[in-house]
Amino acid sequence: MTELRLDVDLPHPRARVWRALTEQRLLREWFVPTDLAPHPGETFRAFPPPGLAGLATPFDLDVVEVTAQRRMAMHWRDDHTHTEVTWELADHEQGTRLTLLQAGFFGVDGTRRRRELRRSYQFMFGEQLPLTLDRLATGEVDLGGVVADLHTAIPRRREAVPLDEPPAAAEGGSRRMRLLSLAGAVVLVVLVSTAAAVMIGGGADPGPDTEAAHGLDSGVQAAATVPAATGSGTPQPGLSGGTASPGATPLVSGTPLPEATGSAGAGAPLAASYKTVALLGLGGFDTEVTVRNAGAAAVDRWTVVLTMPAVKTVENRSPAVVGMAQSGAEVTVTPLASLAADGSVTFTIRFPALLALGQSITACTVDGIACTGR
Repeated sequence: MTELRLDVDLPHPRARVWRALTEQRLLREWFVPTDLAPHPGETFRAFPPPGLAGLATPFDLDVVEVTAQRRMAMHWRDDHTHTEVTWELADHEQGTRLTLLQAGFFGVDGTRRRRELRRSYQFMFGEQLPLTLDRLATGEVDLGGVVADLHTAIPRRREAVPLDEPPAAAEGGSRRMRLLSLAGAVVLVVLVSTAAAVMIGGGADPGPDTEAAHGLDSGVQAAATVPAATGSGTPQPGLSGGTASPGATPLVSGTPLPEATGSAGAGAPLAASYKTVALLGLGGFDTEVTVRNAGAAAVDRWTVVLTMPAVKTVENRSPAVVGMAQSGAEVTVTPLASLAADGSVTFTIRFPALLALGQSITACTVDGIACTGR
């Protein structure tokens, strides 16, 4: 097993360095775009930019162990590499010593890969990370990970250029700007007032035959009035632009609206999908399963059953998320927490076996319903 080690001394406290190692918006500034978070048992994804030596393709990061402000142990894997990576922090003189340790299978040409990774790590941990930490220390504006130049995350300030116009012209420009700002404020007030009037006018209590139609990703409801088949010619109060019928009762402030008798998606069955990730260096494969709850209520219990291609002891790679039991080639997975309405949960089960290329699970169900591959 080969190993790569890098020590970087940073003139910053451990708490600040830990933030740069674990906050996604900061990681995007000095490391690579990733959703990495210090959550043991979970798997994340990193997307190196083109041209970064040693990191040519996206890779998965399995967080194995976390000690806040001290240590984070991970398993990094892609199609050609499987390594164990740790980031360790220790107090050192007037700051913090960051130690990066990476060991495992670096690919077929491991020696060249380690040299490339060392160069990239020296750039990221030795040059980019200190810049991010310096910015945090001085309280400068957070750019949200947008870096225009490789050597700084702070835009340079333009030098002042003297104006050629006389003071009167500058004063006239300021007056025009004030007038434009005032006009904009008036337009904004009119728009807000119009929106409020529409909301108040649309808040009337719909009749019993009114069906609510919800727009995608919006909190606005539109009501379509369907005449009741009562046989009488009396119009029902609704949202039409005509005059309200004499029998309509105005909505009194504070009066609760009638509750709906049912909700879309209530009691909807769970759905699950899975993907297979081959472990080329170690052999075997990972099965990553995502369970989704499309219903309107949380689900406390569910059961996923995976059938392995052979009888072999598997490994639960998400022990903080699910529990696992195995009987022969059949693996039963149950949750450790409720699955929220309109939510999802992802877990990984590893089938370790040499010469298992091209293999995958033979069946997957959630509460008896077949999963879909992805």
